[in-house]
This record gives sequence, C-alpha cells and structure tokens, in this order.
Amino acid sequence: MSESQIKEKYTSSKSLINDLIRLTRSDQYIFRGISRRAELKPSICRKYDRSTQTLINLKEQEFALLHQFRQQASNLLSGTMETLDYVACAQHYGIPTRLIDWTYNPFTALYFALAENKQPEEGYYELFVLPLKEQIVIHRSYNQSKWNPISNEFVEDYADFLDLIRDKSRFLTVVQERNAALNKLNIVSNTPNPKGLIIYNGSSSNSRLIAQAGLFSIPSSIEAEDSVREIRGTSSCIQIELTAKERLETLGFLDNMGYNKQRLFPDLQNLCDSIVSQALQDQSVSK
Repeated sequence: MSESQIKEKYTSSKSLINDLIRLTRSDQYIFRGISRRAELKPSICRKYDRSTQTLINLKEQEFALLHQFRQQASNLLSGTMETLDYVACAQHYGIPTRLIDWTYNPFTALYFALAENKQPEEGYYELFVLPLKEQIVIHRSYNQSKWNPISNEFVEDYADFLDLIRDKSRFLTVVQERNAALNKLNIVSNTPNPKGLIIYNGSSSNSRLIAQAGLFSIPSSIEAEDSVREIRGTSSCIQIELTAKERLETLGFLDNMGYNKQRLFPDLQNLCDSIVSQALQDQSVSK
C-alpha cells in the first residue's frame, strides 16, 4: 500500500473518511479496527470477566467451549456448516475462540474501533490494513478431509486442523495441492505467501458475517504475544486520534451510512436494543 493511498496517522475524520472511500474501490485489502492493544489477541485469550473486572485466558477451555456450543446450539443453526463455520458462528455469538475478526469494509472496521471505547488506549484508535492477496487464504469450500479423512467429530476435526497449521510447510503443501486442483478447472487461486497470515473466508456462513463483510485470520499460535506479532508484521497500521466531538461526529456519519449495531448485528435482540437506545437518546435530547 503506497503512501499516496493512505497516511500513517489521522487527526481529521474527514480526511480519513475520504481516503477510506478510495480504498473501498478495491477488494485488495481487509481491515480490523481496535481501541486497545489487547484486541490484537484472539478473544479466547482475553475474555472479560465482569465479576473480577479482569481479562481471563481461556485457551485451556477452547475445545470444551466449542464442543458445548455444537451440542447445545445445533437445533438453532440452519444450513450446511463446515468445521470452521461452527467456530466462526460461535465467535460471532459470544463464544471466545482463536479466530480474529477482519472485514472487507473499512467503515465497518472503523465503527468497531470507535463504537465501544470513548478513551482509546494511548489516546488513539488503530485501523489495520492487510493486503489479502499476500496471505494464505482458505475458503468455505475447503475440503477438511485433507487434514482428517477419518474423523467425523467436529472438535477432533478442528484439533487436527490446528495441528496442521502449526506446521506451516505441511499446511502450505495442502493449500497448494487444492489450488492446483482448482486451477485445472479454470478457477483462479492465488499462490499462498509462506509469510502471510492464514485467512478463513467464510463470509456466507452466518447472517452477522454477511452483514459485516467478515472473514477471519487464524493465528498459528495463541501463546503470549504471538498473534500480535503476526498481525503487526504483515499489515499496515493507521493511527486515528480524534477529539470526543470528532469521534461522535464520525459515529454519526457511520450511522447515517448504515454502519451501526442494528445493521451489523442483524437479529431481533439487537434490533430491539437499537430502538430502545434511540428512544432514550431522543428523550434525553428533548429535556
């Protein structure tokens, strides 16, 4: 990404929005917005415990949480879902996982950076820009039998997949074999970059992913700061320093453009929350 396209730091929301509009003309990049450094770690490593007001690392519970989700949520899920679809769905409805959210839409990423935290860590928000074609991209149609041709157990399939991605060279061989098979059918697949992030493009697997134009990076390790180093080493980072007034104005612009909780979380609970929040805001303004 050249300097002519985007700056490293913005103190004006208008300038930022104008430059992001130019980036939306291309599908070359994906985005992640954060307000705290910890948000570069997977949610499984930083689940907030309200009772103790601390961040808890639940990595030892990773498979147990997903197993319970698969068992207890099956009757609420519809359509054909693959192993990583279940993990993605669990992530979007509150189960902490190792998947890290990204989006094709920079304004969705900007909304997530600004919405929840009025006072960002170190005084600025961060928007990460990742060149998609330089990563290792796997899609929803990926054949999981490549890494486990025997097991039909969801959590066992997932555990085998995680074992595979820890061995980057072996994983690249699997991806390259699949891409070669697709190329024979005149389906173009990008050559995976050995130094890239593993990106799972499951954007049609649930309604929230569709609304958010979402996809995920999958860190090969969730130990210590490994996932943070992976992201910072492969992506560009935009620092966004806004006054309280500019933050609210930017959120207002995003809301007018349809980037709000109601649209990005399209279910009845959030629709009702949005209606009530708007009513409370209107009443507060009228007093």
